[in-house]
Amino acid sequence: MRLLIIAILAFYFFPAHAQTRQRWEEVVGWDGVSHWSRYMITLPAFQGPNSLPVPQLGNGRIDSNSYIGVSGAFHFSNGDNTQNAVINGHLAVVRDVVGVELTWIPWERYNMSTAIKEKRHVYYENFNDKKAAGDLMLNTNFRLLKKWAPVIDLLFQIGYRMPSGTDYGSARYSDGPGYHFAINMGKPLNKTKTVRLTAMAGFYVWQIESDIFKQDDAFLFGAGFEYRKKNFSLHTNVAGYLGYLEKQGDKSVVLRTRAEQQLKKMKLVLGFQQGLNDFDYSSFDAGLRFNFNKGK
Repeated sequence: MRLLIIAILAFYFFPAHAQTRQRWEEVVGWDGVSHWSRYMITLPAFQGPNSLPVPQLGNGRIDSNSYIGVSGAFHFSNGDNTQNAVINGHLAVVRDVVGVELTWIPWERYNMSTAIKEKRHVYYENFNDKKAAGDLMLNTNFRLLKKWAPVIDLLFQIGYRMPSGTDYGSARYSDGPGYHFAINMGKPLNKTKTVRLTAMAGFYVWQIESDIFKQDDAFLFGAGFEYRKKNFSLHTNVAGYLGYLEKQGDKSVVLRTRAEQQLKKMKLVLGFQQGLNDFDYSSFDAGLRFNFNKGK
C-alpha cells in the first residue's frame, strides 16, 4: 500500500516539477551552467514589499522615549498580496540628541501569481513557497545644531540593512546588505508649531545581483507635512530613492500617511502607503508602541 501511494505521488509530482523547471529555464534564459542566484533581480520593482523599503521621513527630532512596538501590515497588488508582522524598538541613548532604532519582520506570508513569479525570476524549487522572514534594519540618529530648534530641526541618520531575510529564491528579500545616510529636517510653519514642513535628502546604496554592477547607488529624498497637537499627530509625505540604472526598476517612490495617538504609556499607530513608481503596492498597517523609559 505504501509503495502504491509513493508511486501515485511520483506520477503526479515529478512531471509537474520537471515542467516547472523547464519553464524557469526558458523564462530566465538559463545557460545550463550558472547558479540560479545569478538570475535573481535585486531591484525594488522585482522584489517583495519589505525587501528594499524607502526609509521613513523624520521631522528633524529624536523621540525622547524608549519604546518597543508591534504591528501588522497588509500589502495589496496585482499578483502579490502580502501580510506581515513587524517588531520595532527605539532606545533614547541621550535624550533629544542620540537615538537608535531597530526594525525586524519576523513573519511574512504571501501569495504570488504565476505571472509575477516569472517576472521576478522566482526559482522553480521555491515556486510554491508562501512564508518568509525579513531583514533587520538599524538606524542611528544624531540631532544637529539643537540651538537652531526655534527655527529649524535637523537630524543626521545612518541606516544599515542586515541581509537576514529568507526566501531569496522567491524574490522576497535581496540577500545583500544596504545602507543609507540622510539629513532629516523639520520647520514650523505657524507660531504654535502645530504644523511643520518636513524634508529628507541623502544617499541610498544596496548590493545587487549583476555581472556588470555590484551595487546600486541612489539619491534619497522626501518632503511632506506634519500636524501635531497635544497627544495626536498626523504625518503625510512623498519619499523615495532614484537609482542610476535606467529603466530597470530601481526608482521606488511612495506616498505615506501616518496617524499617531498617545494613550498614557502606549501609542496607537495607523498607517497607509501607496506606491507611485517601481513599488506596485497599496499598504495598510496598525500597531501599538509601549514606552518603558526615557533617555538621559
